Amino acid sequence: MTLLSLLIVGYLALLLWFGIRGNTKDRTLSGLLTTGGTTSAALCALSLVSTIIGGSATLGIGGLAQKIGPAAFWWLGVGTIGLFLHGLFVAPVIRRSNAMTLPHLLGTLAGENAERWAGFIIAVSWAAVTAAQFTALHSLLLSIVGGMKAEILYAALAGGIILHTAAGGQRGVIRTDALQAILLLVGFLLAGAWCLIDRPDAVAALPKVPFTDAFGFTDWVKMMILVGITFVIGPDMFSRTFAAKNAQSARTAAFAAAPVLALFGVIVTMMALLNIDAKAPITDWLSPDSPLPMILQVMLALGLVSALSGSADTLLLSAAGILEKDVCGRERAGAVRLWAVLLGTLALASAWFSRNIIGLLLNAYSLFVPGVAAPLLFLAAGRLRSADPKVWLLGAVAGGILGLVGNLTGENAWTFAGIAVSSAASLLAVRLASMKSCVAGAENGA
Repeated sequence: MTLLSLLIVGYLALLLWFGIRGNTKDRTLSGLLTTGGTTSAALCALSLVSTIIGGSATLGIGGLAQKIGPAAFWWLGVGTIGLFLHGLFVAPVIRRSNAMTLPHLLGTLAGENAERWAGFIIAVSWAAVTAAQFTALHSLLLSIVGGMKAEILYAALAGGIILHTAAGGQRGVIRTDALQAILLLVGFLLAGAWCLIDRPDAVAALPKVPFTDAFGFTDWVKMMILVGITFVIGPDMFSRTFAAKNAQSARTAAFAAAPVLALFGVIVTMMALLNIDAKAPITDWLSPDSPLPMILQVMLALGLVSALSGSADTLLLSAAGILEKDVCGRERAGAVRLWAVLLGTLALASAWFSRNIIGLLLNAYSLFVPGVAAPLLFLAAGRLRSADPKVWLLGAVAGGILGLVGNLTGENAWTFAGIAVSSAASLLAVRLASMKSCVAGAENGA
């Protein structure tokens, strides 16, 4: 598509312009990573939508639909529930802290070693998730443009994402996210509306219940634990909450974005099921043989490119900021930009080695969830709770190791055992910290 190639080049120009301009004031780490807590609820909501709807929520759901049918919806469905819970119990609590990153907050509750541990786990995991987005972008361009033209566009787009993330920081990322969220929602809403109008009988015949023989309630529970918790406790959700103007803005953003995720999940699952026999149920809507009108194909293609780009930049900045602040223990804004370039370049190159988007994400989650998210949940949900540093860290490390074993063996039972161990240790650590506080208070009173 020559027209599409030209539009992608124009999209890249907008991406760089929106992402880089006006960011000379972000010289501090706080400004670079959180915009200094000045972002409106509307921009935070659009940024959440753009960040969450990436490769797994588009191309990944298409492939998942071929395996488990309408239950593929739950990949975003559990995200909707998790994001709502984040807004209800977590966002207003953590926004009132002075933290800049998820591990930074953890460090104030469970000590420096916990912060280092979480920083390392997230940096490694989110590097893999960033690679998944670049992999999806590369696959998309190959399918809709093909040949050397696709490789050139991929290198240009990926390079543009890295450049605007490193130069623009969180302020630039959130601005571009707003543009990308609008493009991806318009593209999919128009394509979904066309499906409803052009083939109402086929849509009416689709299964309505998002459970199948291949994906039952037990599988839903597992997905809710392994994937849904990353929407309740996740670096990307935290970064948007820390960037919000205040606690109420953070909560409003999460509540506004959650139903959009559910709507998008319905649309992308419907489109995948209507094209279920295709090699790639989502991207094949853009093939020369597709019945979708050309103008809608172009809009859908721009929506897909926006979805993948909008996730990659947020993930990249989160990983870079956490490496500098929480792993290295420094606060150099310039170093964060360099980390973003290095991690982005590695992610760019990874697209030639892997094609399994959902697999990459699950591998990352199997390490992050038992090693960080689950034990942190008990410290940050409802109110901030201090924890005994040694006990919390011991449980988190044990959980992370078990999650790694599950990742290497392919047995989810190890990962869930890790979640149970780290969660129990976290509860014990909170209890011990509370007892020590009571004893110290009694001694001071005496």
